[in-house]
Amino acid sequence: MDEWLASEESGRAFSHCIRCKWPLLELDTLWLVNKEIIRAECVLEYAICQSCRDAVTASMSEESKGSVREFLETEIDWDARTAEFVSAHDPVARFDACIACRRPREELQGYGISALFDSGGHLVSGPLPLLVCRSCINRMTARLSEQSRAAWRDFLTENFECPPDDPGFPGMF
Repeated sequence: MDEWLASEESGRAFSHCIRCKWPLLELDTLWLVNKEIIRAECVLEYAICQSCRDAVTASMSEESKGSVREFLETEIDWDARTAEFVSAHDPVARFDACIACRRPREELQGYGISALFDSGGHLVSGPLPLLVCRSCINRMTARLSEQSRAAWRDFLTENFECPPDDPGFPGMF
């Protein structure tokens, strides 16, 4: 799991929140690692603490958050996925296929992965870690409001020197 969730840039575990710049292991909160892969290349990666993630999602419209919540509740069979997660001995197996459509990773042109860590830097096992294919990310975010899209663009502009042209919305919700 470490190799999946390490920074492609440094080869090591993420150490700081992309937004507040605080060392993750000094924060007494959960933090999230998100990566977006297009054609086997990581085009976007970051770790974000729970407080910063909450601040970014708070700037998104309620309609958009509801639309994403609806997708997550109706398009993913959480009972089946949870049963799979419990029976898998290796959490890396969660990255074998899209959580929603179940297409194998090897068939995907792009996908996002997300994982949650506790304040001590240990992987939290629950709904995360997971992989969502680009097609399902697009379906999940198709109805986002312009306010939400602008908030995401602002996040990218504020935190990356050269954000990718179309990075999707991996893990922000």
